[in-house]
Amino acid sequence: MDAVLFPGGRRSVGLAYVIWALFGLVGLHRLYLGRNLSAAGMAAITILSIPLIWSGLGLLGFVATGTWALADALLIPGMAREVNEALPATA
Repeated sequence: MDAVLFPGGRRSVGLAYVIWALFGLVGLHRLYLGRNLSAAGMAAITILSIPLIWSGLGLLGFVATGTWALADALLIPGMAREVNEALPATA
């Protein structure tokens, strides 16, 4: 299915930023860029923070994933480059 969604396996920095802007707190941009474990971590923290929002823990979770997502805004080009460079060269 990955080959159908992403022809040639190449990842687009622009699409990664669109996904980041829409779903950054749940880490879908990281999933798109092949960072499955950290994407799952971001999603887990965000989802667990929702029912805890009125306690300090929920707010702390959103601050953590929000800060993480903001840092990713600077890291996305490098992550996309790593994924694209790891692909086999096509002739």
